[in-house]
Amino acid sequence: MKKILLSMLIGSFAISNVAAQCDELFISGYVEGYGNNRALEIYNPTQSTVDLSQYSVGRFSNGSTSLTAVQLPADMLQPYETYVVVLDKRDPNGIGLETPVWNGYEGYEPCIDELTGLPEIVDNDTLYCVQYDTTGVVLYGDVYHEELDLQGKANAFLCPVYDINNAMYFNGNDAVALIKGTTLASDGSNLLDAIGIIGDDPGDTWATPDGEWLTKDRTLKRKNTVKKGSYAIAALGQTFTGDEWDIYDKNTFIVLGSHTCDCNEVGLNYVAINGLEMYPNPLSQRAVLHINSPQTPVQAVNIYAYNGQLVMQQNGQQQMQLSIDTQNLVSGVYMVEIIGEKQEKSYQKLVIE
Repeated sequence: MKKILLSMLIGSFAISNVAAQCDELFISGYVEGYGNNRALEIYNPTQSTVDLSQYSVGRFSNGSTSLTAVQLPADMLQPYETYVVVLDKRDPNGIGLETPVWNGYEGYEPCIDELTGLPEIVDNDTLYCVQYDTTGVVLYGDVYHEELDLQGKANAFLCPVYDINNAMYFNGNDAVALIKGTTLASDGSNLLDAIGIIGDDPGDTWATPDGEWLTKDRTLKRKNTVKKGSYAIAALGQTFTGDEWDIYDKNTFIVLGSHTCDCNEVGLNYVAINGLEMYPNPLSQRAVLHINSPQTPVQAVNIYAYNGQLVMQQNGQQQMQLSIDTQNLVSGVYMVEIIGEKQEKSYQKLVIE
C-alpha cells in the first residue's frame, strides 16, 4: 500500500511540474548568507495583480519530504514586479541564533590575515570584511553601505521565532519552495517552485557539476530566460545543478528588488496586448514613442528604469493615441506602465538604443 501511495505522489509531482510559462509566481532570488541573512525574492511574470496571501514559502529540512511553510502577507504584487521576504531578525544586540540580518551600517574594514596580521590582498585589491567583536556581536559604524543592506531590500519580514515557525531558517541542505495555498497538498499539485532537491540531503550544499556550491553561502538569481518555476525530486532521480540560476558570492544583496524576465518580451516593431500598441520598439534615443489604445482611453503613462526608479510620468488626458518625447532617457531597458480610464494596467518592456 505504501508503494502505491508513493507512486501516486511521485506521478502527481511529475505531472504538476509541467506548468504553463508566465502563468504563475516563481522564486527569482535566493540568499543564504552569514548568520541569519536569509531571503527569498518572488516574481510575478503574469499580466495580473496577485494577492500574495494566497501563497506560502517554506523549506524541506535536511532531506525531508514534509514542507514547513509560512503564509505570505496580504499584499498585492503587481505584474512584472518582485517581492522580497527576509528572515525577521532585526535586533542589533542579537548574538548566536539571534544574530541580526545586516542593515548596511555594519563595520566594514580591511580583512586581516590571522597569520601575518596584515590586510588581505587578492589580485592587488584589498579585501573588506564586516567586523565582529570576540563574542560574535556585529560592530556598527556611522557609514552606510548599500551593498551590505539586506533589511533595506525587504518587503516583509517573516518567522521571528524559530519555535513558532522555522520556514525561513533554511540552510544549504534544505530544499526551499513556493506553494499556492498554506499547506502542501498530499499529491503535490500546488507546488510551484523549489530550489534544491526535495527528499535529498546533500550534506552541506547542492553543487554544480564542477563542484561550485549552489545553496550554501550563496546568492542565486533566476536567469532572464526562465519563465516558470520548476523543481527536482530525489525519488525520481532528478538533479539540481543550477542551470536556471546566476550564482553570486554569499551576502550579495544588490541584485534583489527587481527582475527582468522574457515573460514580458517585446517584438521588434510594436507590442499589442488587448488591442494596445506601443511602437517603435526598440526605440532610437531621443525619438518619439507612440501608444495606440483603441479600446480604452489612457489616463497616465509611467516609465520605470529596471532598478524600479520612476524616470518619467505623462498624463494621458483620456486620449486613445499618445506621443511621448523620450529625449531625456538614456539608452537602456525600461518598464512602461500604461493606466487606462478604469485603472486597467498594461506593462510593456521598452528598449532604447
